[in-house]
Amino acid sequence: MNRLFTAIIVLTLLTLSSNAQTPAAFKEVTDSLTTLLDQRTNVHKTPLKLTKIVRRGNLLDFHFDNSLGDYPWREEDVYWFSENLEKLFPKAYSGCEVGKIYSKKTELKDLIVPEINFNGKTIPYRFRYADRDLSKRFIARKGAMDFPKGMSGRNIALWQSHGRFFDANTGKWSWQRAPIFRTVEDMYTQSYVLPFLIPMLENAGAYVMTPRERDTHSFEVVCDNDPAFSGPRSGNTRRKGEYSENGKWTDAGTGFADIQKVYYPDDNPFLNGSARMALISAKNKAEAKWTFKVEEKGNYAVYISYKTLENSCTAAHYTVNHLGGKSEFLVNQSMGGSTWIYLGSFDFAPEKTGSVVLDNGIASDSGAREGMVVSADAVRVGGGMGKIACGGKKSPKEEWTTSGLPAFAEGALYSMQWAGVDTCIFHKWDNDYTRDYASRGAWTSMMSYGSDMNPLRSDKDAPTYEGKRIPIDLSLGFHTDAGTTPNDSLIGTLAIYTLMCEDADTLPDGRNRALCRTYADFVQSQITHDLRAIADSSWNRRNIWNRSYSESRTTSTAGMLLELLSHQNFADMRLGLDPEFRFHASRAVYKGMLKFLSAMHGKPYVVQPLPVKSMSVAFGKERKSAVISWEASQDPLEPTATPKGYILHTRIDDGSFDEGQLVRGLTGVNGKISYNANIKPGHIYSFKVEAYNDGGKSFPSEILSIGVPGVAEKQTVMIVNNFDRVSAPAWFDTPQYAGFLGNLDSGVGYINDLWYVGEDYQHRRDALWVSNDNPGFGGTRTNKAGNIVAGNSFDYCMVHGKALMAAGYPFYSVSRDAWCADKNISADAFAVDLICGKQVTVKKGKGGAPDKYKVFPKNLQNCIKAYTQAGGNMIVSGANIATDVWDKVFPVDKDPEISKADQSFVTEVLGYGWGSSFASGSGIICRKSGIPSLNIIRDKESIAIWNSMNPKVYCVENPDGLKTTKKSYAILAYEDTGVCAAVLYNAGKYKAASFGFPLETLKDPQDIQDILEGLMRYFVRKK
Repeated sequence: MNRLFTAIIVLTLLTLSSNAQTPAAFKEVTDSLTTLLDQRTNVHKTPLKLTKIVRRGNLLDFHFDNSLGDYPWREEDVYWFSENLEKLFPKAYSGCEVGKIYSKKTELKDLIVPEINFNGKTIPYRFRYADRDLSKRFIARKGAMDFPKGMSGRNIALWQSHGRFFDANTGKWSWQRAPIFRTVEDMYTQSYVLPFLIPMLENAGAYVMTPRERDTHSFEVVCDNDPAFSGPRSGNTRRKGEYSENGKWTDAGTGFADIQKVYYPDDNPFLNGSARMALISAKNKAEAKWTFKVEEKGNYAVYISYKTLENSCTAAHYTVNHLGGKSEFLVNQSMGGSTWIYLGSFDFAPEKTGSVVLDNGIASDSGAREGMVVSADAVRVGGGMGKIACGGKKSPKEEWTTSGLPAFAEGALYSMQWAGVDTCIFHKWDNDYTRDYASRGAWTSMMSYGSDMNPLRSDKDAPTYEGKRIPIDLSLGFHTDAGTTPNDSLIGTLAIYTLMCEDADTLPDGRNRALCRTYADFVQSQITHDLRAIADSSWNRRNIWNRSYSESRTTSTAGMLLELLSHQNFADMRLGLDPEFRFHASRAVYKGMLKFLSAMHGKPYVVQPLPVKSMSVAFGKERKSAVISWEASQDPLEPTATPKGYILHTRIDDGSFDEGQLVRGLTGVNGKISYNANIKPGHIYSFKVEAYNDGGKSFPSEILSIGVPGVAEKQTVMIVNNFDRVSAPAWFDTPQYAGFLGNLDSGVGYINDLWYVGEDYQHRRDALWVSNDNPGFGGTRTNKAGNIVAGNSFDYCMVHGKALMAAGYPFYSVSRDAWCADKNISADAFAVDLICGKQVTVKKGKGGAPDKYKVFPKNLQNCIKAYTQAGGNMIVSGANIATDVWDKVFPVDKDPEISKADQSFVTEVLGYGWGSSFASGSGIICRKSGIPSLNIIRDKESIAIWNSMNPKVYCVENPDGLKTTKKSYAILAYEDTGVCAAVLYNAGKYKAASFGFPLETLKDPQDIQDILEGLMRYFVRKK
């Protein structure tokens, strides 16, 4: 009996020993594998943690925690890992083999995702699903191009991290993240999503929805069929538009009404009023019209609302009348009812009434038919100010306050409330901080609930809200909180997805949630690939996390959360404040989304082209036409991004650009594409070009202008745009101190910047974070939050040309690269007006990225030399036309021999030298005393430039001071210093005028005209 008992004990111990190995015995193995895995994948090192080992005969099953799944796994990587794991077995296990490998509960082989490709072909993928019918569009713009290999018909949910929120603990409105490095994440992520990523997705044909406000205007006007709140509407209070209807309309039930100046957390404006409806009819016309006026010219978002009814029209016809003409849309009203639906952004001006019209007609081939109804509720234009008032629970509502900022600066929570989102979405939580981030994914699910991709449910956990039935293909939360590093290395990109939601590994329509991992991997892989090639070869690929974040878990579609970089890290933000970097990072995100959709649905893809280059607009025969020329830009990273054709947009005088005309099938000499457009005297014609292919449209080109006065002509002027700079602010970097120097150069935004909240004040690297109000290194003031800062509009040829036309001079314009490619283009010009703007040599990053934006590159010098030697006169204006030659703004390395040659060129050809890089703090300019009789500022005592950030024109913090040479003399000086601001040079064969400030930054447009007109008189004079 004792012997039997002993045998049983021994057998039990042996069995336990064979089935439960000790992870500690494999500590050296996992350490070695961590190092090898880091080397193989070039991914941020994450220590592997082994939780248990299970023995099955001679097979060992290894169970790791999430750390194993944090690496991207390709098929060959899994074989490699298994092989190396077995090679590293301790001697005690030398007779064993690797069985199954797990990351938590998921087997490693199930974490395999394919690699992205660059040839446009379908990527092999095991989780392939039939696509939905993309011809059934939610919003379709009539006449819009279709992009079969892009994203036409796709609906994307997208949001830009956090936003201003009310903190009940402190009783004040606060940022959700700490303000550092001149921005705060709540605003910084907007600088990717709004100007770059959303337009790229839309240019690919997608319809993009966001729970945050996307319009940055503080102005807003609401038009509705119901009475609105009474009282004065001045300042930033939203304005009231008009609603009218004709034909037969009847009540459609509950709808929107703007009955309160401010709303409180439980208020829903979409339950305050009524909606209207009319039967679809081919004969009995009915029309609803919303009319409004804006107070300042600009590009405004237009939102519509309607009621979704049982027999709603699937193609309701809307017409938007705007400054550029009219745009027509077909809206599927069987989805998206009782909330704000973005229709598009359009130009409006105070002098012209804008309108939106809905009719009950049947558009051909639209799917609308008699028996359906169209519904009309409210229309709003612009983003407006925050309108949700919050306060302490014990304080009376009369004391509650709004954020005081434009709505786009606030968190998604408040925009969702303004949009009528059911309160059950965000009232699960007791504070606005949690409500804001936790409700974004739930909002996405609500918007899609009832569609085929998120079917109605009848179980006990089914949503209680009424879904909007919009099929959503992808969701993405865009963040920049990827961690910190104590040194000056880059943090890089982190991607987050969720494999399980409510104990389910499938999406509501039955698709495997493994799609989310592939989606996250594709976006992260594309970002890493592109940024290493373009911005910095050391760009860091961090992990790909399977974590239960609400923004990636609750969206009911393939969703991910992106942490692009670390806004807390100076090395990242040196790149991250650069608009060019943000363009390429956003393009990488768009491409990752595109390629994932291609893999999931088994369809080939094409990447949209890059903007065209080397553009010119010159006179045609007898000056009755304009010859517009450009070159295609080839994308070295994406072979499919080749243009198939072009869209030419035209603007006449101060109007708005038209919808554009297709230009295709054109060929030219040496790759130059040309098109002739008729022009008439007395008008300024401006042109911009977009390239397109089967994947989408490019961003627009720079804008060039041309014009012939309606009166007797004078000499012709060629304007050259030499100002293509966009960049981060100036910066400094030492072991003890680092930061940005906005007072030296605040950078140049693309069109405008909305991320800036104030100057950084804490430059000590060892200053630690204490709280968001005391964030340590990088600490930044927030007194400028919500202000829009003008950047490079790429439209300054129009500004100069308008002044020349007013003075009676015909003009045409070309880009710098076009002139450098064809010196003969200036042959008919009496004078060349060279716009140098805020051009200056900028250090674009580490890892081999070249310096850019030199004022006088060698090929431009050659053009100027050839032109002036042929007797042509030169006008040069810019903030750094001397500093970039003799000094520097950014820490760039200069070749002494090249610098010496550049200086000789400027002094000998243009006739000025370097006086000061900090010539004025006031930006006020006056006549130089004792100069000859030339008066180019009329009878004014002084003129002024924009020398601080503003929403109108990019600013010049430090204009250049110039020096005269033997044959030149000063004509203008800065009032506060007396330093020379402008120089005239008579070389005998030609004359030149140089200005240490950009002419387009003069606050009074009349001053630009006076200066250019005075210079032309000077050029004509023989002495």
